[in-house]
Amino acid sequence: MSTSSLVDYYYEVCHVLGHEPRKGIERTLEMIEQGNSVILTAPTGYGKTSLTYALGLASLRGNDYFERVIHVLPLRSVVQDLNAKLVNFVERLNYPGRVVGAYDMDFHDTPYFLRKVNVTTLDSFVLNMFKLPVSEISRGLKGMGTHYEVPRGAIYSSVVVFDEFHLFPEESGKGLTSTIASLRALSRMGVPFVIMSATLPQSLKTLIRNQVTDVTVEEVSDNFSVNRKLTVDFVDTLDFQRIDRERRTLVVLNTRRKAIETYLEARKHSLSPVLIHSKLNAEDRRRRVEGLRDAKLVISTQVIEAGVDVSFDVLYTEAAPIPSMVQRAGRVARYGGEGEIHILPFSGKVYDREEVEKGVEIVEKERKLDSSLLLNYDAEYPLDSTLLTSLDLLDEGAFFSSRTTAELLKTECSITRETSLIMGFPRGCRSPACGVPLTEEEAEHLLQKGATPLRDGSPVEWKRRGRYCLSIDFMLNGIDGVSVDYDRETGAII
Repeated sequence: MSTSSLVDYYYEVCHVLGHEPRKGIERTLEMIEQGNSVILTAPTGYGKTSLTYALGLASLRGNDYFERVIHVLPLRSVVQDLNAKLVNFVERLNYPGRVVGAYDMDFHDTPYFLRKVNVTTLDSFVLNMFKLPVSEISRGLKGMGTHYEVPRGAIYSSVVVFDEFHLFPEESGKGLTSTIASLRALSRMGVPFVIMSATLPQSLKTLIRNQVTDVTVEEVSDNFSVNRKLTVDFVDTLDFQRIDRERRTLVVLNTRRKAIETYLEARKHSLSPVLIHSKLNAEDRRRRVEGLRDAKLVISTQVIEAGVDVSFDVLYTEAAPIPSMVQRAGRVARYGGEGEIHILPFSGKVYDREEVEKGVEIVEKERKLDSSLLLNYDAEYPLDSTLLTSLDLLDEGAFFSSRTTAELLKTECSITRETSLIMGFPRGCRSPACGVPLTEEEAEHLLQKGATPLRDGSPVEWKRRGRYCLSIDFMLNGIDGVSVDYDRETGAII
């Protein structure tokens, strides 16, 4: 076993990547060595993801604390991005890229979390944690046996990183509930975990500590900040005539429809914007993210809040809750300098109006938009007590198997989000690279408009039985998703 400390591995990572070591990450690694779990809060642009690079290197070189690292993200769209960066990193150190693996509901090159470094979504992690392996989900739903203790065994010998934690809670409480249940399960087995975010309100930290009692959860924070000066004001409309074409401008809207409309309007003004939203396929999104560093104008939904390390001079953001606006502001003068933030009126979509208005009131009073606004920010985070109890029992009950989890999933439709996800595929293609995640409602809408269910890229006969939600019905019948029209410029047409 290696005699190097986790901090030593972190220093090596910083040397390879050309980063300055951060005290918060050093302290987090020391806490893990002491047997603690950690809530790490640090500003956007801090380099929190380098923690996983260090943990991954420790898993490859050997350490006394864990065999592998599992990095959990809230969005599928950023899983492949981080996976590619980690593969590149280990190959620079002369390790084969296959020691790193990505795993979500439609892509599993590490189906049981057995690689040294695993990147996954919350959906996939929770199902594997609670005895229904995603790679065998159809078998489980049909009442057949699964190898559910294989991924659980891998999890028990890991360190688990929950990244962009501020995006896990949902209004329904399912996302936060299943995450809390996972933290409780990990703590019961002594598995170290790290929760990372730039925008974690104190009320959420308190909830975590109150709910997770089998292990000490330490808090590490770093007030490190780059030298930047931001001006904040409120504007009624986005005036393309006033956009400085020599400065980098980011526009963030709360809905995909509004983002597309704004993108098309910008094109009419002879601008060349880059459009980013959740209904782009993986390949198109990858290309656009790669082009962000050179783009003068980017129009996006809130997907840019997670996992996109780019900096802009000017931000136009639709009003949103404080944590979301702080995340968006973190993309302005990210590495220092001066920047402008203009807040657009709230359209009434996606977020709770009362929460948005409370956030706007705070910004109007303080005339700033940074993580310091979260010190006194208080929000309610509801938990689904029935779901939490069910997941606790599933984890602790030796005689509960994937069959029990499958029955729970059939009842809930999803145990991590308000609505389940179904893949949409352009006709003739079933590769995850060209698939687009659709909500249950979006898939139902497309079917009503004449879309066809697909298996292996080909249309299949299918009749809705009505007993289960659409995603469960599809999995029981071996259906991969539905056909969707796709435009390379604006994404899936729904």
